[in-house]
Order: sequence, then structure tokens, then C-alpha cells
Amino acid sequence: MLAQSSGVCPRLQVVPCPDRVRIMTTTMNGWGLIGTGDIAEDRILPGINSFASNKLIAVVSRDQARADAFAKKFGARHAYTSYDDMLRNPAVTVVAIETPNALHAGQAIAAARAGKHVFCDKPLATTVADAERVLEECEKAGVKLGVNFQCRFMPCFIESKRIIDSGEIGEVLLVELEASAGARPGGTLARWRVDPAMAGLGTSITVGVHVYDILRYMLSSEIVTVTAFFDSPRGVMEQAALSVFRFANGILAQVNVNEKTPNPHNDFVIYGTKGRITGRGLTRSRFSGELQVLTGRGENCRMEFPSVNAHALNVAAFSQGLLEGRAISPSGIDGLRSVQLTDAMARSAWDGVHVSLSYS
Repeated sequence: MLAQSSGVCPRLQVVPCPDRVRIMTTTMNGWGLIGTGDIAEDRILPGINSFASNKLIAVVSRDQARADAFAKKFGARHAYTSYDDMLRNPAVTVVAIETPNALHAGQAIAAARAGKHVFCDKPLATTVADAERVLEECEKAGVKLGVNFQCRFMPCFIESKRIIDSGEIGEVLLVELEASAGARPGGTLARWRVDPAMAGLGTSITVGVHVYDILRYMLSSEIVTVTAFFDSPRGVMEQAALSVFRFANGILAQVNVNEKTPNPHNDFVIYGTKGRITGRGLTRSRFSGELQVLTGRGENCRMEFPSVNAHALNVAAFSQGLLEGRAISPSGIDGLRSVQLTDAMARSAWDGVHVSLSYS
């Protein structure tokens, strides 16, 4: 039961990423990281160090001074400018890839061939063929592959999935969702992010893939039909992507992802046959917001959710999975599905067609 007859929701116990995640084990994950950008510095490296059975062994940057600075700040034993040198270090057992999008596939494959587990930032690759190659190489090498879709670790979405799965709002019919980083004037993005050869796509990948993945996760279904509109022609990085998705279970979703509107709501609504879930300001992990639930009994309840370092929670779950030898979530398959979806969206937007997706 979601709430008592008074209509007051029980408070969800939201636990932000703890200082150290303690587990009973003698096994350690030896991490190496390539890519010393803002996400690595603000989210991923603190996440690695927050898990008690992780040890940061090495960092790689094109610039030795930057590699040295990161190694000193986060306690890494080695600072490299050569990725190959790091992969030859036997103390490194898992690699975090935080580089420009077009480099992910090659670096993930190199790590797999060196016998290292792979934690890859999104997207897994910029083409479907390359994403498939990454999965094949990791499977062949017998290493684990995880992808950074941190929305799965945001308490608001965990609670929304619990409500959906409980049947409290009935069968889900329709979802509306907005995710926006706000308007980004020229010059605020790294140069590679506006280069199609390095980034692949624009806001669909920068912002969108996180919410596309969380919809698949919450609704427990794959997207089978896509209709998309971009605000730019082929070859120009889109700043707004409007999409309609049909899921295999019949649910429809309309999704507005952009880096263009100056005052986004970042809301979502999940309509069921008996009730409704509304998230106010909750589609971006760095911000707090409120979940409003209309239950099947006509009760209204509200829950507040502070921001959390969902990236760190994702790293912790991946790290725990390595130690326990269990399936990883989000997995390489989730990374592949994301690349297949954004590829379909681009074809729909640029060719003006509905695109159907099938999965083997």
C-alpha cells in the first residue's frame, strides 16, 4: 500500500551517497580512469573513492600536468598520458571511460582485450555497429560492461518504478516528460560536443539518453516505434529533440529534451488507468524536486526528493556487482539499446519518417 486512508504518504528514506560504502570483503577493485573532464572530477572519481573496496590506481590525461593534478587530488598511484601504459598496469582491474563520445568504443574494446572490466560513460558508442562490437569484445574477454545511466539510481525514479510495479496507479497508459539543461549560449559547451564527428548527436545524447533509459527501466518495456523532430538539419548538432515513443507493451510517451529553453520545468507525468504520478523538477539529477501521487483510491500524497550524486551511486552498484560476480545494471545491453534508439531518432528526424525498431 502506498499510503494510509489519511492520504499522507510515508516519507521515503532517501540516503544520499554515503562517505564510504562499507562491505565485508577482502577483494578490491583497482580502478583506472581515462578522461579528466568535469564529470570525472565532480562525479565519477568521488564515486570511485566513496566505495570502500575500490582503489584508484591510475588516471590518464593528454596533459601530464593535468594527470598529475588529478592523481594528487584523488589519491591515484599513477598519472599517465598513455592509455596503453595504464592498460598494461596489472593493478588496474577496471577502467572508467570519461572521454569524448567517438572515443568510447575503441577505448572500451582495448580495455576488454587487456582483461579489464569497463565502466563507460554514455553513449557506449556513436554507431550501432560499434556498440555491438563493444558487447562482443567484452563477452569474448569475459569482462563486465556497465554504462553510466545514473537516473536509475535517483530515488524519485526508484520510487516511481515501485509504484508502477505495485499496480497502485493501474496500468500505465501514457507518459509525458521534459528534460532540459536550460539554454546554453554559444561557447559554454566543450568544443568536441558541437563536432558531429566526435559527439555523434547533440542534446539527444548529452541530456536525452538518461531519460530515454529511465523510461525503458520504469516501464519494463522496449521502445518499438519512434517519431522524432530535431531543431536542426542533418549534420548540425540539435539543441532540441521532440519525440514520441511507442513501447512494446503499448504505452505511449512524448519526450521533450533540449538545451534551448531558459526556464525548463523538468517535470514528468505518468498516467495510469487508476491514478497518476507527477514529478516536479525531478528529471535532472543535480536538482531537488517533489513527487506527487494520485493513488487508485483517490488519495493524493507528496514526497520531497533532495538531489543526490546519482553518478556515485551508479559507480557503487557497478563496483558491488564486480565483487559479487553478478549481472550489471545498467548493462552493455542497455548501452546498445540507447545507441539503437538515438540512431532511430536521427533517421526519423532527418528523413521525416516513423522508424520501427526490432531487437534480436
